[in-house]
Amino acid sequence: MRISQLCARIEFGDAVSNHVLEIDKALRSWGHETAIYANTLDEFGRQVALPDSAYSERMGSSDDLLIYHYSLHCPNYTQYLETKNKRILIYHNITPPEFFEGYDKGVAEFCRQGRDMLAGLKGCDLALGDSEYNRLELVEAGFDEDRTGVLPIFVDYAKLLSLKGRADVAADPGDLNVIFVGRAVPNKRIEDLVRAFYYLNRCVTSSSRLVLVGSSWVDRYDAQIRWLIDSYGLFDRVTVTGRVTDAELAACYDAADVFLSMSEHEGFSVPLVECMAFDVPIVAYRSTAIPFTLQGAGLMFDDKDFAKVGELLALVRGDAELRERVLAGQRERLKAFSPESVRAVLREAVERVAGS
Repeated sequence: MRISQLCARIEFGDAVSNHVLEIDKALRSWGHETAIYANTLDEFGRQVALPDSAYSERMGSSDDLLIYHYSLHCPNYTQYLETKNKRILIYHNITPPEFFEGYDKGVAEFCRQGRDMLAGLKGCDLALGDSEYNRLELVEAGFDEDRTGVLPIFVDYAKLLSLKGRADVAADPGDLNVIFVGRAVPNKRIEDLVRAFYYLNRCVTSSSRLVLVGSSWVDRYDAQIRWLIDSYGLFDRVTVTGRVTDAELAACYDAADVFLSMSEHEGFSVPLVECMAFDVPIVAYRSTAIPFTLQGAGLMFDDKDFAKVGELLALVRGDAELRERVLAGQRERLKAFSPESVRAVLREAVERVAGS
């Protein structure tokens, strides 16, 4: 069977792009003829995918299969609607626009268009969320629940683990090193990370450091975070790395004592899986997809009481029994995200649609 994947963009280091490539690898290993198409391609993307206009030559065959990745509003949704291929939609979620309203009206409108479009994509053979949270959004948007499922994101944590020791980070082993990994966007609530860390550093232990790993995206939000760090006098205790290499990311995880998330919107949260692989205890605000990804692993809280969160961070490091209990739960949960487990779910989905 010829199987095409169509998405908004393929770019280096992007979680959805990596997911697309891992799906392609699995499909080819099963003997399928595959191709990847995208609306936007960076230099890396041009090496592994084709412009979405090239997908047109495959649209007329009802014997072929299209896997459409929906992660943002993109003009190639019309190809998904018009194709004669059998169709699997994979929904990666789109951030609600209200998170961006105060920072970038253009991005907010882009998100609004993307979310409003979802209901119009429901005429497919199978719709998969990459988390149960995303699957439930599909059902809420009107998709037939019997034709929905969950395909977790492929996370190549084995590659990251293999890069340990390949790069250095500025970390004192005597410090309590708190890490967050993710784009610096308003839904991640970086400001709340800084506020919780301020309590930890000023009231619990001054031998602590916060490392914020991830690319910048919204200039006004970046400025707000920099102002907050400076106003708290934390400029020498908080490190903002920007985009990092895989080796640098591995080094950041390797040096971390605890991962803290204050995010208020996640569709999956790849860093949670990476933390499980690196044995970094997770402390996270219970929101959106996070409880579905963790499934009882890590430590979650419902109230953003910054003092209590700061105390919890110190407790996770200082209480050996608690720490080991948390890590044991994370190791068990990691099994659900092994390449073998995700491949099995993918294969079942493809066979279900191919045989329909």
